[in-house]
Amino acid sequence: MDSRLIVSFIAALIVGFFSIPGVVKVAVKKDLVAKPNHRTSHTGRIPNVGGISIFISFVLSMLIAADFSDNNSIQFLIFTTLALFFVGLYDDIMIISARRKLIGELFGISVMIFLGNFRLTNLHGFFGIYEITYFSSVLLTFFVTVVIINAINLIDGIDGLAAGVGMIVALFFGIYFHLINEGQLSVVSFSLLGALVPFFVYNVFAKRGKIFMGDAGALVLGVVLAALTISFNEVNILETSPYHIVNVPMVSICILVLPMFDTIRVFTIRIFNKKSPFSPDKNHLHHMFLTLGCNHKQATGILLFINVVYIGLGLLLQNTMRLFFFAIILFSCILWSEMLRLIIKSRERIKESQCSEEVVMD
Repeated sequence: MDSRLIVSFIAALIVGFFSIPGVVKVAVKKDLVAKPNHRTSHTGRIPNVGGISIFISFVLSMLIAADFSDNNSIQFLIFTTLALFFVGLYDDIMIISARRKLIGELFGISVMIFLGNFRLTNLHGFFGIYEITYFSSVLLTFFVTVVIINAINLIDGIDGLAAGVGMIVALFFGIYFHLINEGQLSVVSFSLLGALVPFFVYNVFAKRGKIFMGDAGALVLGVVLAALTISFNEVNILETSPYHIVNVPMVSICILVLPMFDTIRVFTIRIFNKKSPFSPDKNHLHHMFLTLGCNHKQATGILLFINVVYIGLGLLLQNTMRLFFFAIILFSCILWSEMLRLIIKSRERIKESQCSEEVVMD
């Protein structure tokens, strides 16, 4: 294995484990904490600026291990993470409007697209489309990146879920890019993985020193995963490797299936109920598992396992017809999520029936 991958992972790991206690201490002192409310399931005042540690660990690891002379687009990716980090941190501390937040996101993404040249230029036959025009490429990349960023942000509702998905996806991309000799992209992946592991440990297992990701962390995680996903699609345009991926857009959806499906599902429910798709509620998949009696660790573990299964399914089905592939993934996601909903409804009816019987008996 390339020594840079080991260096990038270990460097991010060390910086993360050393920086988090300091971040927690300062956050508590400055009252940069998430306070319990009707929508949260935590108790106590938990620091919500874990994105500081994730960002510092990722960037320092990149500066140590990346070869900028080999691929200068990476430096623009770092600038993009910097821009989105400050947008997210400002939102964590001051709370900004969704409009101003989106403008900040678009500014950072524009650097990644126009200067870093991270663009989707080919749809690989998805909906019968292959190479696309520059204008279409830019618009599609903006859309996909914003969707991934906000999908990651939306699943950051229980301990370890967003970070866990990020770790799984970063590990997959890190190994894949290493196998096809895309060293720089592999370094990005392992740097992100190393930055997420310490946060995951403190977020999920720490009794003292617990910390949340916050918008700063979610935005940084989302944009790096978006850049890696775009690169994953681009390196598979030509069949130049024995590890070439067929139907790569669908495989990409499988890799990010949990945040993508959850976002589409929640937005659909909100619109159907005549509410804004951005209005907060408790219709997320992780809320359903909590309603069924799972704790945070159990719900996160189940959902991460589901994500891993879909990655395997995507790789297994990559040679099947595109529409059939799409139908299987979509139908299976709807099937198991609807089964969860029906189980919850059934339990609610049983409880209501039991309460009615108790009232009659009284």
